[in-house]
Parts: sequence; C-alpha cells; structure tokens
Amino acid sequence: MIKFLKQFFIYGLASILGKIAAVFLLPLYTNVLTKEEYGAMALITAAKGIIDLFSNLNIHSGIARDYHERGVNRTKLVSTGFISILLCSIVVFFILLISRDFWIGSVLNIQDYEKAFIIMLFTLPAGSLFSYFGILTRYKNRAVAFSIGNIVQLFVQISLTIYFVLVLRIGVVGVFYGILGGEIIGIVFFYFINKENIRITFDKNILKRALMFSLPTLPAIVAVWIDSSLGQVLIGKFISVEEAGVYSIALRLSSVFLLFQIAFNNVWKPFVYENYKKENFKKDTMRIFKLSALMLLLISLNLSMLSDYIVLLLSNITYLQASKYLIILCIPMSLAILQLFVEIGPGIVRKTKYLSYSNITGSAFNLIFLFIFLPKLGVITVPISLSVSKLINYAIISYFTNKQIDFAFPKKYVLFLIIIVAISFTFKTYDISLTNTIILLFVINLFTVIYLYRYYNLSVVLKKYIGKKS
Repeated sequence: MIKFLKQFFIYGLASILGKIAAVFLLPLYTNVLTKEEYGAMALITAAKGIIDLFSNLNIHSGIARDYHERGVNRTKLVSTGFISILLCSIVVFFILLISRDFWIGSVLNIQDYEKAFIIMLFTLPAGSLFSYFGILTRYKNRAVAFSIGNIVQLFVQISLTIYFVLVLRIGVVGVFYGILGGEIIGIVFFYFINKENIRITFDKNILKRALMFSLPTLPAIVAVWIDSSLGQVLIGKFISVEEAGVYSIALRLSSVFLLFQIAFNNVWKPFVYENYKKENFKKDTMRIFKLSALMLLLISLNLSMLSDYIVLLLSNITYLQASKYLIILCIPMSLAILQLFVEIGPGIVRKTKYLSYSNITGSAFNLIFLFIFLPKLGVITVPISLSVSKLINYAIISYFTNKQIDFAFPKKYVLFLIIIVAISFTFKTYDISLTNTIILLFVINLFTVIYLYRYYNLSVVLKKYIGKKS
C-alpha cells in the first residue's frame, strides 16, 4: 500500500491534476465560448492527438528503452533522440502548415478557426520536446523534479488560458496559446535538468535502433486514437461542429475513470511481474479484480444516475444531451481499466503482439461501425461504437490470457456493467427527482460498502494497521 501511494502521488499526481483541471475548466469553456467554438477546439485537440504521434514517431520510447543499458553513451543517446524528435516535428509542422487549407476545410470543417489551427501546429515541436525531456527526467529517477515540472507547466497553461479566454476574450485560439506557453515553460524547466546530456551530436545507428523499437508500437497507438478521438472528428465532418462539442463534454467528464486507471497502472504491472510465479498469485489477482470491478460498477452507477446534474453543474443546459453519451461511455471507460487485468497473459509469456492484434481488431470494428451507422443514427453511434470496440478487444485478450496461462476472469462483471448502463439510460426517460435519485444511490452505495468491508475482512486489516501504528 505504501509503495502504491508513493508511486501514485509522485508519478501520477501531475497527470491526475491535469485531468481534474480539464474537467473544472469546462464551466469556463462552455460559458465563454459558443458551442461552435467549443466544438472547433475539441476537433483541433482531437487532430492534435494523432499529429503528435507522427511528429515524434514515439522515438522517445526507443531512447528510454536503452537509457539504463550498460555501456551506453548516454550523451550520444539523448542527443540523438533530441535532434531526431526536433527535426521530425519541424518537418511535420511545415507539411501541415503548407497544406492547412485541406485539413481545416476538408477534414475538420472548421474554416473560421485557421489561426487556432496554426497555433496548435506550433505546439507540435514544443509538445514533443516537453514530453521527451519529461521522460528523461523520470528515467534519471528525479521523481520530485518530474512532478514539479509538470505541475509548473500545468499552472502556466491554465493561467494563460484563463487570461486569454476569459479576460482578453480572444476565443479558441487562447486555449492553444495557453498550451503553447505551458509547454515552453516546461521545456525550459526540464532542459536544465537534462542539459548535461544534450550536445550537437547524432548517431544514425542509435536512431535506427530506437525506430526499430518504436515503429512497431505505432499501429496500437493509432488504434487507441481511433477509439478515443476519431468519433469527434467524424461528428464534426458528417453532423456538425456544435454536436462534436457536445460529445466532447461527455468524453471529458468520463475521464474521471482515467484518474483510477493512472493510479492503478503505476503499480499493477510491477505487481504482476514480481508475483506471477508465487503460489497465491491467481487468488490475490482475482480478489483485486473483483474489488476493482465492483468499484467500477459503483462509479458507473453513480455517474450514470447523476449524469444530467453533473453536465448542468459543469456546463449549461445547451449541453444536456451530453448526459446520455456520458452514461454509455461508462462501458468503454470501465473496460479499459478491467483490461489491465485480462492482458496479463501476453505480458507474462512475452507475446505482446496479441495486445496489438486485439487493439487493432477492436478499432477496425469501431471504424466500420462509425462509417456505417453515424450518418443514420447520429452522435449516439459514437459511444456505442466505442463500447463495441472495447468489448471485442476485452474478449480477445481474455481468450489469449486464458489459453496461455489458464486464467479465466469472470464474465459476469462485464454483463453487470452493461445492465447497469442500460437501466440507467432507461431511467433517463422518466422524471425522477434529484432527492429520490440520491436516496436510491445512498442505499446502494451503503450496502456495497458493507459487502466489501465484510468480504475483504477490512476489520482485520484495520486492527493490524492500528496495532502497528500504536
């Protein structure tokens, strides 16, 4: 537990604060920007996600892989990565700048937001270097510096965004000025921590080795982007920019699940690789899985039943339709966390190619589903399609894990999740007061907590803890 909390607070703090800040900035965005402006911001941000990938080719992962190898010339390694990422991002920047009319008009359908798109392009080299220096800082085991740098970057970004959007009222472009300013400050901060390894030196063999490691990961990363962001782009293309903004509200609110995913992911893989040969590994893993599944069911229920009020609290009534999308998004967001359990098989037997196979297969179904049904069914297609994609992905990985290490996770929790979401979605057709909703949730939450307390013998754990403290 102590190790979990340490990793959670040091390495997960900055990412978690970023997610929390993004949620609490929603009232600023939705009450100052128009629906069209917010939709344009969401579309540019979604496009940035995939452009970022091609502006650095995930080279930093290949450099990080060899950072602690014996005999490596760290200065030449880090400098090669720095020059490669900088040149790659600059090339992508100029290609997109020259062809911006095509991307703005034909792809994103945001002709009136050219300046915001251009400022976003400047964040490509800035964001790539900020990410690279941040990763190097983490591999130098400078945990406190890593967290401080990310927090400073986030503070500058939020402050500039509020100033440009709320005070100067310059619209969407102010959001990207804020991002750019925060990344520049972050680069300066992390540069001084890593400057001893930055020189004007380049080794093509190091780059080749880094690319051999990083390029095979690109299809899986693209598949993740298809699941998380392509739906927004297609909404803006085939329906309207305003509706893309409404769906983005639901997507942003559902990121509450990422808080748990970040924290859990920090400790889960080390736990697996350290304990998978031990006798009690399956028993302990199953208990953790059941606890996590029950907590996700509880979060999904509460978030679904209160979705209307959450949307109204953090935006306004014009975005109320986002509450329906938020309910459905509980399925893929929960499955993304549960998948951390079912994918232990490929990791243990070193056949991680199955992870890429499952991600690509799920995303392919998502892509096909979107193009067929989005023009017919509208925005609701996007969260449903994402749910189908994650279910397929989860099922494939579960099959491989069961086959490779004879470990079958209960399917009933996934079924319960779908049932809870379906019931909550149906309840939205009835006029249930907030008071009655809170009473119902209180009773369910209370009984669930009592069950978990007894099932996991928490009274014994607490006594041992209190005894040690005393």
